[in-house]
Amino acid sequence: MRTVISLYIILAFFQLLVTPVKANAQTINISAAISLKDALGELAKTYESRTGVHIELTLGASGHLADQILQGAPADLFISADEKHVKDLTEAHVVKAGTTRIIAHNRLVLIVPADAASPPSGFAQLADASVKRIAIGEPKSVPAGEYAIQVLTALKLQDAVASRLVYGSNVRQVLTYVEAGEVSAGIVYSTDALEAGAKVKIVATADESTHSPIAYYAAPLINSKQRDAAEKFLDYLLGTEGQAALHSHGFQPAETPATAPAAAPAKGTP
Repeated sequence: MRTVISLYIILAFFQLLVTPVKANAQTINISAAISLKDALGELAKTYESRTGVHIELTLGASGHLADQILQGAPADLFISADEKHVKDLTEAHVVKAGTTRIIAHNRLVLIVPADAASPPSGFAQLADASVKRIAIGEPKSVPAGEYAIQVLTALKLQDAVASRLVYGSNVRQVLTYVEAGEVSAGIVYSTDALEAGAKVKIVATADESTHSPIAYYAAPLINSKQRDAAEKFLDYLLGTEGQAALHSHGFQPAETPATAPAAAPAKGTP
């Protein structure tokens, strides 16, 4: 009996030692475009192991995240897949003008299920009635969807495909539709196709002249209680290691948009 009591005392003592450390651990809340999921997940783990600062990620469509922040959702750093939603927060005085920084760029690609029998060979073929359903992100809240509409409009395809468009709540949902064969084709970022590996096939890369530059805009929030910590993590993303990790996931450098037309290869391809 005494042994059991002694064991409880020891456990209680260690609990007292551990609990204050957890309570005092610094946490940065980051709301980020879901296309950054894999890269940011990796970087957050590395950063936490080195600094002890915990990164809490909230991922989704940039527009939805911006709306949540405006409604009071906790966030210290916002990373959007377009400039518009950061501007919205700036105009609402949630983000300070001049503090936004670009951390990476991306490309837009047309993908089809890996086992598709007679897939479209490019964007022009989307006008063919044999392409039954085409998935894109909801343009109002999903930047990838807005870029997709820009491409379809520039190529004069929007009217031809309008009745066959299927909208995803974020770009990863679009990817899931294609992976599952629920649609004939989808328009996503090249990094999404890279993460999907052999489940999808890239058939075309959008000419950059047909859409706005695809850049990821990051900005700390004015009222953040962890603003300094958020800015340090942002510096990390823009540093050599952060940029290398982003590049390994298919993202292009923060400094300037890439001019190479080729999309990132899918995992498992030579």
